[in-house]
Amino acid sequence: MDIAANKALVRGYIEMWNTGNTALAEEVLATDWMDHAHPEVVGTDSVKQSVVKVRTAFPDFHITIEQVVGEDDMVAIRATILRGGKTSRVMWFVRIVEGKMREMWTGSEISPA
Repeated sequence: MDIAANKALVRGYIEMWNTGNTALAEEVLATDWMDHAHPEVVGTDSVKQSVVKVRTAFPDFHITIEQVVGEDDMVAIRATILRGGKTSRVMWFVRIVEGKMREMWTGSEISPA
């Protein structure tokens, strides 16, 4: 398992959200992708639609990575999200399978404005 490659994969996912480049979904996500915080968003097409929807609603949307940790098939990210002038802190735990992001678990906390 290449930890550096796994971390780069997850950074590509963040880049997709920050830039709106939905073509990155095909590069980083497994076809049966599952975000456990958003079980209605399954697979790459749903993610692409979500990226467009969020970036349209919040043109200032941006994720700043604070820390990335990897071990075996898991990558953990601690980040700050700017959305609609408000910031929130989030932690993601991502499982990588065969070089693609397969599933993600999320924990977040809204920071005071």
